[in-house]
Amino acid sequence: MKIQTLLIPLALTLMVSSCATSPQDADAPPKHAQRVQIVMYDSTVRPKTDHLDVYDMKPPERPFKIIGLLTCEGAPKEEAAMTTAIFYRARMMGADAVLSANTSFAQVGGGFVVGSGGGFGGGSSTRCVFRARAAIYTDK
Repeated sequence: MKIQTLLIPLALTLMVSSCATSPQDADAPPKHAQRVQIVMYDSTVRPKTDHLDVYDMKPPERPFKIIGLLTCEGAPKEEAAMTTAIFYRARMMGADAVLSANTSFAQVGGGFVVGSGGGFGGGSSTRCVFRARAAIYTDK
């Protein structure tokens, strides 16, 4: 009985400690970084940036120039992961800021199939294209 009393807390401790997450290295590419597609508007090579300003509703008040469009396709539930990947790639291209661009949604699949036993509807899923515009400040 004593062994059982000692093993249960030990097993629980091992399970809890194995579920802990370590902080992600800021320079390590996030999961979907390779899925991000980039349209470069400016081919100037810039050093990567550590800080990125994010503008969702209105543009920056200081002068800026858009240097690229970043897109990443995925499911709606992947929004956070895709956004993280887009921000990472923007920092790697030397952007000072990202400006939100519209996310587009599309239904994939679906339809109606008629067979000898009757008809049935096919499933569909929603796919999104997450977008952001990378910018640099021109007053620095």
